[in-house]
Amino acid sequence: MSQTYSGGSQNKLFKAVLIGGLAGALISLLDRGTRESIQNGSKKAGSVLRDVKNNPSYYTDKWKQTVDDASELMKEVQDDISTLSEKFNGLKESSVEAFNLVKETQHDLKEIGSRVVEAGEELTGNNGDPMTH
Repeated sequence: MSQTYSGGSQNKLFKAVLIGGLAGALISLLDRGTRESIQNGSKKAGSVLRDVKNNPSYYTDKWKQTVDDASELMKEVQDDISTLSEKFNGLKESSVEAFNLVKETQHDLKEIGSRVVEAGEELTGNNGDPMTH
């Protein structure tokens, strides 16, 4: 069983939504505060549009400056990220070097400890008896 949708039912839905929206807008205009708010917003928008129309180069320059500032900021952020990445890589390498140095130092300390024990044994005569002069 196949169904086909006619454009008429979608058209009716669109009309109903449009009529409902218009009715809601008209009802909201009954409130004085809403009317004043819409009126003030319209005046501000008209003022801005007139200003842009009368002085387009100012707004073009302002927009270009904003874009340039944003581009410069992005370059600075990118440089900061690169610097942090380099520092992190350096820290990572330093950590590996520090770990290796600690391992070498640990080995050296063990050797020194063994030599101290050996020297102590020599001083005591290898059998625990102190050497006599």
